[in-house]
Amino acid sequence: MDKNTAPDEIIDILYQWLLLAKDNWRLLLKVTAIGFAVGIIIAFSLPKEYECSIFTAPESTVGRFGGEGGGFSIEASLDNKNVQDAILPSLYPEVISSTPFLLSLADIPVQPTTADNPMPLREYLEKHQRQPWWSYIRVGISKIIGLMLSPFKTEKEEEEITTEIHRGKENTTEVMRISRKEAAAAAAINQRIQIEVDKKKRTITIHTCMQDPQVASCVADSVRSRIQAYITAYRTQKERKNLEYAERLYRQAQEKYYKAQEEYARYADSHQNLARKSEQKELVNLQIQKDIAYKEYSNTALQVQMAKMRVYKQRPVFAVIQPAVTPLHPASPARLKIILVCMILPPAISCCWLWLKKKWSTTPL
Repeated sequence: MDKNTAPDEIIDILYQWLLLAKDNWRLLLKVTAIGFAVGIIIAFSLPKEYECSIFTAPESTVGRFGGEGGGFSIEASLDNKNVQDAILPSLYPEVISSTPFLLSLADIPVQPTTADNPMPLREYLEKHQRQPWWSYIRVGISKIIGLMLSPFKTEKEEEEITTEIHRGKENTTEVMRISRKEAAAAAAINQRIQIEVDKKKRTITIHTCMQDPQVASCVADSVRSRIQAYITAYRTQKERKNLEYAERLYRQAQEKYYKAQEEYARYADSHQNLARKSEQKELVNLQIQKDIAYKEYSNTALQVQMAKMRVYKQRPVFAVIQPAVTPLHPASPARLKIILVCMILPPAISCCWLWLKKKWSTTPL
């Protein structure tokens, strides 16, 4: 019996809703028209946004890229030893959102389609971005509040700087100091960059969203190249130090060999007719010193080549499956969806309000 009465109750409720809409069709038509007008205003006030995506896959790692626990476990092979990476691909979003990385992007040259000359990214975001009209109202209110509170602010508070702690070259803690303007530029760039790490497919996708299609593709490619350079610098820092040390020893051995060779040649030229045993002995000693210096010079040259190979071996490689392509169509705003939502939502709210009003009026006190 319950199964039969339930559909009847639903049909009865729908019938009451239809009667309510019929009785108040003028009101519903008005709110629908108002919602349509509001939707048109909102949809065409929002600036167009273009999205560019780069699809990559790191391929210079051995071992597990994604484990059962869901995290990446990358091990680099070095001299038959497994060295665990500290910066895994799952941490790439944090690397990109870090202030030093964002500030490095602020100065990259971009050229919008409407500009004749390239400009820094920070200048483009600051001076060439369209805003909806209500954002100017918000900014105006903020400025009025700031002017009202300015007599109570000290000069030190107005020139306050933002600080961030990061690691220096020698693994020492340093403090990075940036101004409010630089912090605002970093925040603006961070809002328009997103990186997705797929642990199952072992891929990394970089998304950038800009109001200009050429700027979107340029920034996406810059993020890819800079994150690759960042990881390369991290993974090769130890081997690059070893290479610098090997090159320093190589230069010292080279200088020592050239000096021994010059001394041997000078002594041999000045003592061509060796009559005394002491002179022959000195020439033999110089020959031995030259041979030892040459052997050391050859060994250090070999060490430099091996160090260069180790640096090259540690360099990560990102296989670019989908490169940066200038988008042809805007990704947002979805104007049709905005208009439909603004047309459907007001009459739905009105119907709910009329239904509740009817229930309250018929409910006895």
